[in-house]
Amino acid sequence: MDVIACDNKNKWDEFIMKNSDIFLQSFEWGQLQEDSGIKIFRLIAEDNNEVLAQAQITKESLSFKNYFYIPYGPIFKNDINEQQKKSGLEILFKKIQNLAAKENCVFLRIEPVSPLFEIIGFAAKNSLRRIQPRKTLVLNLTKSEDELFKELSRTAKYNIGLARRRGVIIKEQNKYSSDFYKLLKKTKNRQEFGIYSEDHYQKIFKINGQHIKSELFLAEYNGKIINSTIVLFFNNTAFTLHAGSDYEYRKIKGSNLLEWEIILSAKRKGFKNLDLWGIDEKKWPSLTDFKKRFGGKEIEYPAGIDIIFQKFWYGIYKLIKTIK
Repeated sequence: MDVIACDNKNKWDEFIMKNSDIFLQSFEWGQLQEDSGIKIFRLIAEDNNEVLAQAQITKESLSFKNYFYIPYGPIFKNDINEQQKKSGLEILFKKIQNLAAKENCVFLRIEPVSPLFEIIGFAAKNSLRRIQPRKTLVLNLTKSEDELFKELSRTAKYNIGLARRRGVIIKEQNKYSSDFYKLLKKTKNRQEFGIYSEDHYQKIFKINGQHIKSELFLAEYNGKIINSTIVLFFNNTAFTLHAGSDYEYRKIKGSNLLEWEIILSAKRKGFKNLDLWGIDEKKWPSLTDFKKRFGGKEIEYPAGIDIIFQKFWYGIYKLIKTIK
């Protein structure tokens, strides 16, 4: 068994798409990170030329050192047994440990999509903070439009009709618009959450892959854009990644009609699932309540894990985070 680096886009994405819908592990998403100045490592665990697992790793900066991060990974081959998974994971960790020494990384943070095995030979702790959502809602788009509509809450159904009666128009486009960021900043100031620079969102629309693309959905009322959502499409799943709204027009209920039209659009394009990308009753109660109006299956991912390479500096990191 061996671990090799991979820079072959087709080979990388072919494995990811056969075994997962995680766009964060796609080659193109890694390229977006690289375009933003983040260093990327793509590692493949192989046994007799059979790929067992892949992990796309980003090198993230701390105030004093660095750490590695695997979002929603590693991705394992679906039909391998538990021992192969365990062996693949252990050999990946050893390779990453060697890279960590070269890159001055204190630890590796993993936010997996399925439970990992007992980690032997490494110090491991549950992560102090989470980067990707721990819980989400996923809609099954293989159902008919009538079935999907029936699963909406009474509030969502009423608000969709209300927005239509008030003349809200939904627009769908494959290019970026500054209207999105204007609304996102308003939402940030209102709900006090972090956002990226506008350049990051513009780069999402520059991703040019055969199997991954982004679209912008806009709700227009009386000639004014009042709601906007970036939707990313990868493999079998669409993801509602980022959204902004104008609170002044909240009674128009454009966000409800916008979400419903996103569901219909993804279904008509042939996608099997729509991931509403993150719910949390404590951190985002109003947003979570909004998303739950549209049905879907609630999914909770395992806790994040930190694999510690430099115990002293990890202790300093924990102390700083505790103080903050």
